[in-house]
Amino acid sequence: MKYKNASEVVEAVQWFKHGDHPEVIKILITPEGTVREDSIIYCAWEDSIGSRLVTLVYALETAEGLMPVTAGDYIITRADGEMLPCAPDVFEQVWKLAE
Repeated sequence: MKYKNASEVVEAVQWFKHGDHPEVIKILITPEGTVREDSIIYCAWEDSIGSRLVTLVYALETAEGLMPVTAGDYIITRADGEMLPCAPDVFEQVWKLAE
């Protein structure tokens, strides 16, 4: 859907779970660092999700790097194609449905 603020119009969709937006990826935070879902070692760490050592995080690749996405966040796509996650309370304060 399209939303607007005082200076721009964007597309935005609210994200709740894996598969809701094609650009949100799964990553694992491990003792060795970040492991992306498309990594060949992802499966080796997957069984450890939820342990003290491995945390599953959903993220969006942005110009500033990977940014975490949590259930309820909005994924904003600007006119230039840049994507950013936005917390729902912030989104609802800043953006209004475009007519």
